Amino acid sequence: MTLATAEITGTRLRAAAQLWQLIGMVFAGLLLAALFQLPDPMIRHDDYPALLADPALFYTKTLSEGRWLNYLWHLREVVTPAWVNYLAYQLLWAIYLGCLVHNAFGREAEIWQRVMVALIAGLCLPWILISQWFNTLIPGMAVLALYAWLATRLNERACRWLMLVFVPVSLMAYTTYPFLILALSLTRAGVARSARDLAGLLALFVASFALGMLAIYSLNYLEHGIFGVPMAEWRNPSPAHDLASALENTKLAWQFLSSLALKGSYANAPLMLLQGAVLAAAVWSVLRQDRWRALYMLSGAALGLGLICLQVIRTGIDMPLRSGGFLWIFFAVFLGLFVISLRDGGRERLSCNLLFGATAVYVIFALMLNHTYARWPQLSRAIAAELQAGQGPVYVTGTYLSLDAAVKSDLQKAHAVAFRLEHLTGREIIMCESKPGACAALPDELRGGLQRNGYEVRPVEGGSVLMLSPVARKEEKMQAARKRRQEG
Repeated sequence: MTLATAEITGTRLRAAAQLWQLIGMVFAGLLLAALFQLPDPMIRHDDYPALLADPALFYTKTLSEGRWLNYLWHLREVVTPAWVNYLAYQLLWAIYLGCLVHNAFGREAEIWQRVMVALIAGLCLPWILISQWFNTLIPGMAVLALYAWLATRLNERACRWLMLVFVPVSLMAYTTYPFLILALSLTRAGVARSARDLAGLLALFVASFALGMLAIYSLNYLEHGIFGVPMAEWRNPSPAHDLASALENTKLAWQFLSSLALKGSYANAPLMLLQGAVLAAAVWSVLRQDRWRALYMLSGAALGLGLICLQVIRTGIDMPLRSGGFLWIFFAVFLGLFVISLRDGGRERLSCNLLFGATAVYVIFALMLNHTYARWPQLSRAIAAELQAGQGPVYVTGTYLSLDAAVKSDLQKAHAVAFRLEHLTGREIIMCESKPGACAALPDELRGGLQRNGYEVRPVEGGSVLMLSPVARKEEKMQAARKRRQEG
């Protein structure tokens, strides 16, 4: 081995060690923000099939959502505890974020600055919301983490051609995951940029996305006999069939964008305005210093939003807030570049305060939200402890929407209670709210529910009754629950 070869090898080893140190620090930051979730993470009702490795419960989503990669994950026969899966999900997310900022800044930023940018990108509200499906999304996150790691090892040209594989596969995990793959190329430092190169990159991405859609359509045709992805009823589809209906659906697209701006700021108007001002300043700063670098990122954000809005206008579906999380990737990188420009311009204290302040806001809000979501796991454990003494089925009377913890945790269906308590107790859970016929034999005083807030467990012959109040904490949620039952 020559001296030059030894120096190159040593440099690569130091770079690899620094990358994994960066990933470790990002992972620690994510766990800090999720502190209240670590022992017993919040699980959405349709995430239990992945936790329990039950493909039959997930099968319909291959048709209605094209989640074929996630379906393969359900076919595994190894079931691990929820907290293990949650840690795995957060570690994979940390790998993606760490590799992203490693490539986006290189030696431009100190390691602590890169960690903070990664936390801002990874702790926005949309990513906190989607993390509650962590059991289901592990394979998709693994695909993102693998591609991000390869992006630190391979040149940009090789990474772009890999889009033809990774974009279709990630699309089969979650619709907006491909935008995270695109973001790795758009934010990468040290590459030549031009209008022709940008057009080629976006064209390659669109082709890869189209290839993924074709693969999903083909699998649906082979398995279900339908070439396409029919929208599930719970999405409230109203497909555009003429110009008037398309214009009507543009209102839904606007509602999504406005919700993304306000609710993405934790429904805090001053925070929304502050974030908007900081973003505008950051974009202007990067445009002045490196116009093409800014245009690359703005093009990625515009393409992602454009495809989402096009889907909303075409299908008339309610697009969830969590679909827009990829935008915070670009926001964080813009902010990081802005901070570096302030530092290099002699305003080091201002740059430090801005980055520290922004990171603190995201960590604190994420910690508060995770604390709120932890209330349902805590309450359900207490309920399960009382149910452990009995045997046979458990009849749940009243409505789960009477529980403050259930409302604050935004439980979406009665299934969430049934899955959770059955998982904790091993007993059959019968929700009288959605299956009144199965509870017809119960005495009237039990079937009517608890005449106060809280819960109470009473034994009956051959089982137990979990009594909840019939009065919902939020009447509009009660009405929505009735509508879902009627449609079901």
